[in-house]
Amino acid sequence: MHSEEPLIAQPTSTLPRSRGDSSHSRMGLDGAEVVASVALVLLAAPIILAYLLERSGAAISPVAILALSLGAAATMTGWLSRGVRWHAGGVVWFVAVVTMMLAWLLWLAWPALLPLGAGVDIAHHLLLIDYIERHWRLVHDPQVEAYLGEMVHYTPGSQLLAALAGAWSRTDGLHAVYPVVAWSVALKAGFVFLIARRLMPDGVPRIPLALTAVLFLLVPYSHVVGSFTHDSFLAQVVSELFDIAMWWALVVWDERPMIGAMVLYAIAGAGVFLTWPVWIGPPLVVLPLLVLCRRGLSARDRFAHLIVAGGPIAAVAALYIAGRLAWVGYVRAGGAVVQPSTSEFGWLFPIVSVIGLGFLVVRRRGRATVGFVAAIGLQALALFELNDGHGEGASYMALKMVYLAVYPLTVAASVAVAAGCEALTRSAPVRQRGGMYVAWILPVALGIVILPPIARTTRPRPAITEQLNLAGQWARAHVDTGCVDYLMSHDAAAYWLHLAVLGNPRMSARTGDTATFELKPAIVRWITPDGLRFAIADLSVVPRDVQQDFEVLAQFGSAAVVARRTGGRCPVGTNPASKTTP
Repeated sequence: MHSEEPLIAQPTSTLPRSRGDSSHSRMGLDGAEVVASVALVLLAAPIILAYLLERSGAAISPVAILALSLGAAATMTGWLSRGVRWHAGGVVWFVAVVTMMLAWLLWLAWPALLPLGAGVDIAHHLLLIDYIERHWRLVHDPQVEAYLGEMVHYTPGSQLLAALAGAWSRTDGLHAVYPVVAWSVALKAGFVFLIARRLMPDGVPRIPLALTAVLFLLVPYSHVVGSFTHDSFLAQVVSELFDIAMWWALVVWDERPMIGAMVLYAIAGAGVFLTWPVWIGPPLVVLPLLVLCRRGLSARDRFAHLIVAGGPIAAVAALYIAGRLAWVGYVRAGGAVVQPSTSEFGWLFPIVSVIGLGFLVVRRRGRATVGFVAAIGLQALALFELNDGHGEGASYMALKMVYLAVYPLTVAASVAVAAGCEALTRSAPVRQRGGMYVAWILPVALGIVILPPIARTTRPRPAITEQLNLAGQWARAHVDTGCVDYLMSHDAAAYWLHLAVLGNPRMSARTGDTATFELKPAIVRWITPDGLRFAIADLSVVPRDVQQDFEVLAQFGSAAVVARRTGGRCPVGTNPASKTTP
């Protein structure tokens, strides 16, 4: 049996090799990993550069950030490509994984490509995106907290990226945020494929068996896809990409210490911290342990690599935390989170993952991944202890760690499948003729089991629609936005309109009252004489007798801005120019 062409050693590294390494552990980057690295830089560089530019006192310039990011990607391409032989198979399959995942995720939101989540988090993210687009600055005025709430202290990485992508595409952050998140998830699947390919046993076809890791990603669907199509954990999802890239860089570096891997680790780490820093702990814990355990390095080399990898992350963290100590309290946040259960994971996936972890524990090349899983578990325990006794949501942040843990578990499951393939191909007849066929049959069979239920899943119905957005934008320009009620069935859509589109303050009695955004209380308010003067209405759900009581000022499909024919109040005045928004 012949496996695919091995990964190509990168001769640009000048560090010594460990004598105990196999030929596989002496490999550097190959062509597919160079492509992945450049794609990673194209997502991380805009966040880092925009943040540093803004911190220097200048306004964020989308054109300048684009030019600098493309320059960084070009520089990285030239540096990492030296001496790399481009194996077509690896590049093609990496691109195929990313492209197919991206196409499917875009199809879920097609044709509007607006955010799919229905939770309150989506409004908060869009609120910060709107602020960035209006000012091209981050929040520094403490008075703005009345409008943005805790988003004043929130790390702005994903919001910066969405706002920049909206400017580059000549749309806006609302229309760019879902494609940006979808691209990060697709690239994340590509990195999972690359990690699994590196961890495959010697002597087996790596590409088909690494594809099983990508298929296993779809088993914990609520944690991998539902986290942004249902729960709107947008910053967390983008940060996961950078965290998985840090893990990949550790796997690469442990096989062959190379400064390029540490540079990529640092870039991804800065992206993690500026996007959703809760994920930064596990890869930071693994880094020094891995460097200390790696044989064949001098003390000077160890120190240099630690500085290259950790120094930029520490600098970005210090720059952000300075003057923002209130941000640290975020680790005690509460909320709703998916509880891990057999209804989602089943029994086979956890069992196979544990078996795969067992193989990784006893294999030299698996220690970065085993350390990553252990560090995730330790951080989950620490968060649980830290939040113990803080009410019903005390386990919220601890359970969030499951969203990160599913990625190394999918890779571990693929390693278990590869071990089974290795055992099957030990017999001489299979080894000579059928080894490659067995390796390809396994992902095909796995796909037959996993993909049909997902294909039958109904596409999510978004709370946010283009029609409502147009109605909200019209209302913001033509009526006093503090005098607008909401006649629609989606509470999340009303909440988004109230905050992110109309710019009403979060710190107010009206925003804090959930009845503000519920259809039945809104109808009751509308049929009483002292209700608000205006409303944004979904005409498809408003009763006909209620529609007779208002005049349509502007209509966009089934969404309309309406006004009472008689009566109504406007507590903040009737002049839209009288309202001050951030």
